[in-house]
Amino acid sequence: MRLHKVHLTADGSQRQVVLQFSQAPNAIHAFPLSTPTRLVIDVIGPVLSLPSAAYPAKDTLLRRVRVGTHPQHLRFVLDLKGEKLPAFSVEQQGSRVSAVLRTPDRPTPEVRAQILFESPEANSFAQSTPASAASAPEERQAKAAPPAPKAEAASTALGSTPASRPSPARATPSARRPERETQPGLFETLRDRLDVTGYVKNETALRLHSPHQFSKSQNWLQAEIEFELTDWAELTILGRSMFDPVNHLETNIEDFHTSPIDRLEAGDSFQAELRELYLDVLYEDFDIRLGRQQIVWGESIGLRILDVINPQDFREFILNDFIDARIPLWSLRVDYTLSDWTFEGLWLPDFEASRPADQGSEFQFRNLPLPALPIQPPPPFPSVQVGSVRQPEDWRLSDSEVGFRVTRFLRNMDLSLNYLYAWGDFPVPFRRVLGPNTFRFEPRHERFHLIGGSFNYAFDVFVIRGEGGLRLGEHFVSGDPRDRDGVRQREFLSYVLGVDWTVNDNLMANVQFFQNVVFNAPGALVGESVENAVSLFLMSDFINETLYPQLLVLYGINFGDLLIRPQVRYDFSDYVSATIGADFFIGSRSGLFGQFAAPVRTHDRYWTGRNSRIFLEVKRSFAL
Repeated sequence: MRLHKVHLTADGSQRQVVLQFSQAPNAIHAFPLSTPTRLVIDVIGPVLSLPSAAYPAKDTLLRRVRVGTHPQHLRFVLDLKGEKLPAFSVEQQGSRVSAVLRTPDRPTPEVRAQILFESPEANSFAQSTPASAASAPEERQAKAAPPAPKAEAASTALGSTPASRPSPARATPSARRPERETQPGLFETLRDRLDVTGYVKNETALRLHSPHQFSKSQNWLQAEIEFELTDWAELTILGRSMFDPVNHLETNIEDFHTSPIDRLEAGDSFQAELRELYLDVLYEDFDIRLGRQQIVWGESIGLRILDVINPQDFREFILNDFIDARIPLWSLRVDYTLSDWTFEGLWLPDFEASRPADQGSEFQFRNLPLPALPIQPPPPFPSVQVGSVRQPEDWRLSDSEVGFRVTRFLRNMDLSLNYLYAWGDFPVPFRRVLGPNTFRFEPRHERFHLIGGSFNYAFDVFVIRGEGGLRLGEHFVSGDPRDRDGVRQREFLSYVLGVDWTVNDNLMANVQFFQNVVFNAPGALVGESVENAVSLFLMSDFINETLYPQLLVLYGINFGDLLIRPQVRYDFSDYVSATIGADFFIGSRSGLFGQFAAPVRTHDRYWTGRNSRIFLEVKRSFAL
């Protein structure tokens, strides 16, 4: 059995990858993998050994098709762009195997076709193959289990826009040019290797409680440039800018780390940022990405468990899409694929802390713990000093972060084992006693070891998923004034178990249970030693996949607080969409979500602590 052709067609929001063989395979088996997002197709039969190869695609959804020979089968890996796995089906018709990917988020301006690979024997084989071969008696069909919503499904659930970057691609001709035709010039060659996509959008939010004012009216411009340097190397640049004349989400720009190449902020209303700049290199079974990037572990919806490599921007609490809330870091990621195994290594010499909301802004954290003070009877009255935050030094080897992950697909189960040695994203407020009733807080970032893993198991219309991580040496604030520095170290376990249910072609449901456990927690520990939460996520589509309602509910069991997020998106075309939704905070001010539901007295006129809101987003994608 020989591989004759790999063919890609793109029509609107649908992609079809066709694998043409010299004879009908015995069977096919397809399954999805996440982080990075891939679709694996095993073609089983008497195969002719091939060297490992990769066939790049000029497409906004499909990055490339890789092929490798294994005993008794060929393995094809469809590397996809973005982090959300689209709906897919894989079927066999005689000697043809086709994979169909459907997503409304990555349209193309017109129908186009690309021949990614073609063997010399392909033309002669096509001429000698009868037209009825496609309907041969040995026709077989293999349909993959419904895919679990991956990491970016969580992002979609948390934000007002789809998490994957919905940007149409420039149509590029792919037919083979006759040898006698004039060779293209430098400009045509560059144009053929260059894709520029992006969007402009407006996000406006209105408070439902006094003061009834717009909390934001953000106007975004994002552009992504993908330049194919060679058949095995590609450069990606992603930049964006934002102007917000309302801007009640921040009050101070000095607390966000800036540098000339990363980020520029002018006042509280304008910012421009180099979000991503990385080089992808594919060499045999190695996949290398070097540069400023996001590295995604985990698949939970609503709250992050293993997705802790990149710090997070909390200026809008957890309401932003994960893909927008993560702060990219300069780093190196190396993936090596060996049969059913994938080995991933990480090195992060760049450090950035998570960005909390500014003091006095809309989503300022209300429940920040501080160590207890061993106050003596006055006089003198207590005096408290606060030192500057001490953080790791960028590009110093001893301050680097490293990680390792092993993933494998085994018997319909996608498994991973993870390890991360990193810095905490928030500083720990260590306390010093300088004298009688004189204290000083010296916040600094501390190291931790994370050991964890994840799994998802698909059967019928259900997917059971779970992930968890055990942090060794996590620091917690103590309420015992007798503690020397007001901080204690304990082991901290965080995990989630969930079930996805594909109810029908138009409805998907997800239920999750979250739990955080602090082991051997003393009674003086500030905060809960065991925290529980549950979530419900519903997503549907109507009117020929143009209307997309969804609902996310997060419920904190300990304090009975809620975050309820209904929203509806309507696609007017492949390029224009509008989303309307709401964010409701309900419950006790002691809870994670309830802290933004209860009234708070403040001298700041921009927020009162009752932060429920409605929002509208209008988005226009483009391609150059």
